[in-house]
Amino acid sequence: MSDDEPVNVDVDVNTTRITTLEQRLDGMDSKADATHKLLQTLMQSMGVTAPISSAPPTTKPSPPRRSTSRHSDTTSAGRKKLSLKPSTPSEFDGDRTKGKAFLTSCRTYIRLCPEAFDDETQQIVWAMSYMKAGRAGRWAAREFELESEKGKLRFREWSDFEDEFRKDFTH
Repeated sequence: MSDDEPVNVDVDVNTTRITTLEQRLDGMDSKADATHKLLQTLMQSMGVTAPISSAPPTTKPSPPRRSTSRHSDTTSAGRKKLSLKPSTPSEFDGDRTKGKAFLTSCRTYIRLCPEAFDDETQQIVWAMSYMKAGRAGRWAAREFELESEKGKLRFREWSDFEDEFRKDFTH
């Protein structure tokens, strides 16, 4: 036995490992492509639009593969943000059976679109803009009249608005 034989065995083992890793990565690429297509179909059916350019590259890098470049592809893809278009709340008339649902709808929209609001006062006025009819309409009108008299809303924070809303419009 010569000194070269163990080296050849090591090279064969490493070549086999590399080949196995490449095959597994190819399988993962195929699964990622299928998942991406499925997500695009699902998003289209929901009416959510995403930029076409966000699709993962279909060309595979030439061997040898480096884990660092694959990691950076995954990292950059993970940072892409979809453009969500959540529905706005339905008009609220003050029906106590619908109060929690209205409040949840407002909170969901605010949470998904925080960039739409400069501050909590805007969030409150926005929510009150959907209180147009019935008891809720009269309540909102009184709040806006008080604002005109005092020069500011009585609610300084969303939590203040939410507490008062719960007292008046939920069970």
